[in-house]
Amino acid sequence: MMPQGFEWFIVIWMYLRNLIGPVVVFVLVAVIAVMAFRINGRLKRLGDAAAAQTGAGGPANTSPKQADEANAKQAKLHRDLERARLEVDLADAGLTRRERTVLLATCEGMTLAALADDLGVSRSTVGTYSTRAYEKLGVSTREEAQAWLSRRAFAHALADKGLTDGEVEVALMAAEGASTADIAQALTLSEAAINSRLQQAYGKLGIHSRADLAGLRDATVSR
Repeated sequence: MMPQGFEWFIVIWMYLRNLIGPVVVFVLVAVIAVMAFRINGRLKRLGDAAAAQTGAGGPANTSPKQADEANAKQAKLHRDLERARLEVDLADAGLTRRERTVLLATCEGMTLAALADDLGVSRSTVGTYSTRAYEKLGVSTREEAQAWLSRRAFAHALADKGLTDGEVEVALMAAEGASTADIAQALTLSEAAINSRLQQAYGKLGIHSRADLAGLRDATVSR
C-alpha cells in the first residue's frame, strides 16, 4: 500500500536520516584526520629545522629566546595533534561536535557556567551535552572521562613508537596493572601470546618491565 499524506513526510525523513547521518560522520572523521596529518607534517618540519640549526653535534645557532619560542611552538603543535586525535576517537564513540567540545573543555578544567557563556547557550543545555557525552563513553564522572582521554593519549603515544594494535592493547592493560592471566582472559589469547606481545612492546619502547611501562604512561599523561 502506497504512503499517503503525512506518511510521505515520515518516509522521506527516515530515508534522509539514515543516509545523511553516516555521511556526516565520515566527512567529520576525514577532516579531523587531514588536520592531524598536517600538524604531524609541521612537527616533522620543525624537527628537521632544529636539527639543521644545531648541526651534527655542533652548537646551536639560535639564541635562548629563539630556542624557547621554537620549543613552545613545537609543544603547541603536539597538543593540537593530540587534540585532533582525541576528536577522532570521540567521534568514533558517537559524540556530536558540541558534546566533544563540552567534554574536552570540562576535562581541561572549564566550568559548565563558563562554557555556557562561551557557547551562548544555557547552563542546563551544556549539562545535557556533558551527560550525553558521559553516557556514550560509558563513564559517570569527569575523573573517569579524563582517565578515558588519558588512556587514548597513551595509546597514540605507543602507536607512534611503532607498536601494532595488538601490542598497544596488551601494553595498555599491563600499564594499568592487569596480570598476564587477566589480559589473556580478556583478549581470549594464550598467556604465551600475551608475553610475546609484551616483550615486543618492551623492545620497541626501549624498556624492560611493567614498572617502566607504567612510568612511561604516567609521563605521557602528565605532559
